[in-house]
Amino acid sequence: MTPTLFLSLLSVVACGTTNTDDTTATGTPTGSTTGSTSALACTEVTKPSCVDDLIADLGLQDDAVSDGAVTTTTEGEDFVTVVDASAGGYSAASQNPWVYVQFTAKGGVKVEIDDNASLTSLDWDIGLRRYLVRANGGDSGPGCVGAVALREDLYADIAAVPDGMDVENFPTDDFYTDDCSFISDSSGLEGSPNLVLGQWWEYPGCVATSSIPFLLRTNSGDIIKLVIEEYYSSNQDTCNKTGSAGNGSAQIKIRWKKLQ
Repeated sequence: MTPTLFLSLLSVVACGTTNTDDTTATGTPTGSTTGSTSALACTEVTKPSCVDDLIADLGLQDDAVSDGAVTTTTEGEDFVTVVDASAGGYSAASQNPWVYVQFTAKGGVKVEIDDNASLTSLDWDIGLRRYLVRANGGDSGPGCVGAVALREDLYADIAAVPDGMDVENFPTDDFYTDDCSFISDSSGLEGSPNLVLGQWWEYPGCVATSSIPFLLRTNSGDIIKLVIEEYYSSNQDTCNKTGSAGNGSAQIKIRWKKLQ
């Protein structure tokens, strides 16, 4: 199965590897995408329609910024961003804040905002906690971030946005009806919302990576390709091949590159 899970039991051309660690961005609750000239840049804050339910259902916090680190290196033409989405561990995750990340020309950077501020900020592109990866748009946030899964492609083979693809209207997170009834994903797991990046993992008894690549539109109007390569800091291959958990959970490794 390839669920997107919400559980409270819950990439600059270079040779070799270049470290761009310890980069952060300060969240601006009513801000826009600074310096962007893209016609696709998000310029208006659109408040999610079911904010009260969103806060309750996703366990959003209003009094703390996550201490989870976000580091970025480069490998060839790709950025590799690693996000500590452990949120205090398996049993404490629902009482801890999300980590917010912006995809920039210098790599993936942490946005220093709490969950409450995220609801009015265009500064973040994705938010992470344990298994769950929200995109800043639709029912998850006030931005324009959307994504599409390219299930028949390999990340390395994606050189450009496919001809005819409507990049202005990528799907966004969609887990509430018009009357704010919760829409679960196909996992069958209680409290697991329908998210556009939800196909990044499978569950054969551990969090296995599916290797499905995505195209994602950022709030700055860039189109990037990305694939989540690891959930565990070590022994991800063991999980993928045998169903036995690796070590160091919720250390999300994202490989990505700007396409346009």
